Amino acid sequence: MGKVTQILMLLTLLGLMAGCQQSSGGLYFTSDRDGNYEIYKRDISSDEDINITQTAEDEYEAVLSPDKKWLVFRVGPENNSSIEVFNLDSGSEAERFPISRGSGNFHSPVWNGSSDRIAFVGEVKNQGSKVFISGVRDSSPAKLSDIEAAEVGDWSSDGESVVFSSDDNERLGIHVRNPDGVNQRQMTCGADYGAVWSPDAKRLAFISEREGNPDIYVMERDAEDELCPTTKDSRKDVLRLTETDEPESDISWSPDSKQLLFVSERDGNKEIYVMESSGNKQIRLTFNEKDDYSPIWSPDGRTIAFVSELDGDPDIFTMDGSGQNQARITNNDSADTHPRW
Repeated sequence: MGKVTQILMLLTLLGLMAGCQQSSGGLYFTSDRDGNYEIYKRDISSDEDINITQTAEDEYEAVLSPDKKWLVFRVGPENNSSIEVFNLDSGSEAERFPISRGSGNFHSPVWNGSSDRIAFVGEVKNQGSKVFISGVRDSSPAKLSDIEAAEVGDWSSDGESVVFSSDDNERLGIHVRNPDGVNQRQMTCGADYGAVWSPDAKRLAFISEREGNPDIYVMERDAEDELCPTTKDSRKDVLRLTETDEPESDISWSPDSKQLLFVSERDGNKEIYVMESSGNKQIRLTFNEKDDYSPIWSPDGRTIAFVSELDGDPDIFTMDGSGQNQARITNNDSADTHPRW
């Protein structure tokens, strides 16, 4: 065998090994297999499920920090929950602490890009529902805005904008604000929610019911919504990407900001689709008689994790970006949901 051939084979092998390493990290999800909701990690390389939280309380909706060192999640019943953080590097000591303060319903936590701050919604009696910002080890979160907030959608990758939605009729729509509490802007003025920044922080995708049915829209960062009374003449508009008689949901951007995963019921039940960020080439990826939902791309963009009720209860599956090579990750009679890489 010639030296050139040997070198080419070695480079190919190294490339495959690197690809496996990129895709073989941890996949986190919520499961009630032990009698209550707990956060689990699936080690893809060993196919082992590890119970991360292990308490008698319900823990769910975990979000992994960008640096992979922290988990933030909800604790307690959905009408009276708190937000807690878990240090994944703490080993057997299991360092864990709350960042929400007082009693109420705290939800929708999202990380900033540097993994040291978290935004979330707090619904507190007689104080309404507001967005709060907290440092990882800060027990005194700061209120970001006085606007009534239904959810925090996302934190832009450049760290400059926290996006949240409001269902208050006077401020209906999607708002953004600098995490230090300045430069607030109302981006949309319709029944809009589920907003997600593209990884390059240039565009915002969201769900809107402004035409009566939940569809997916996208806008550039400095575009203006024609529904807003203060809209000026602009060549950058809010663009409607889907237009069906059935609802769309569960938006997930690809890491390169070129594609969007989403869920649609256009074919009779919830199935997973992918499309270009322009709305072109809408392709169905799953074909099951049961619901498939909660799709999310792996950080390297090679794998999609999702939930399927193929056998009657929610389990975690994976597939590649074309919908091929579908594999079951969990297989039990419990509910395994909310996958996060």
